[in-house]
Formats: sequence, structure tokens, C-alpha cells
Amino acid sequence: MATTRRRVRYATIFVFPAGTKGVRVSSAPERLTVRQGDIVDWTVVNACRGAAGLASITWKEGNPLKRDPKPFERFERAIVGRAKPGLYKYSILLDGKEVFDPEIEVVS
Repeated sequence: MATTRRRVRYATIFVFPAGTKGVRVSSAPERLTVRQGDIVDWTVVNACRGAAGLASITWKEGNPLKRDPKPFERFERAIVGRAKPGLYKYSILLDGKEVFDPEIEVVS
């Protein structure tokens, strides 16, 4: 039986200044495709002067990860657990405030 190698899947969170409105956040890709056992590597690119705060991830329905990532400023890794195939929508929060909703697609 062939063993599949763990892949590292990259998701980048971009934080841009939005004038007097604070910051604007986006993510690339907006839909990240993973398999069970893959590693998700989140990186924050902060284009704002000064600190944009800590990023964190919360899940809308279900969580495909073995553990939730801790709040992070620049970089965090997590492993995809034994999740059912499907779409898992998550929210990106900056200092506890929801700012963007990308998704992870788990495939078999």
C-alpha cells in the first residue's frame, strides 16, 4: 500500500490600510484545497505601518484541523485531521474582530 506524503499548503493573509476605516484584509487563495494529514501554513503580510494585531482562525461549521491555531502575528502552522471531504468555511479575525471569510476544501 502506497503512503501519501504530507504536503504543505500555503495560505497568505494580506492586511492593507483602508484610510480612516482601519485595515482591509484578504486571503490567497480564498479556497485552499487540502487532504487529510496536510499541513496548512498561514502567513500574514502586513502592509500597514505599525502592528495590525494578532490574526486568528475560527470555523463557521466543523473544523478540519487537529487543533486550532493560536493567535499569531506573522506565521502559524496546523495539520489537517481526519475531516470528511467537503468545504470548511473559516473566518480570519484581527484582535478578535472578524475581517474575512475564506474556505478550505478537503479532498480524499
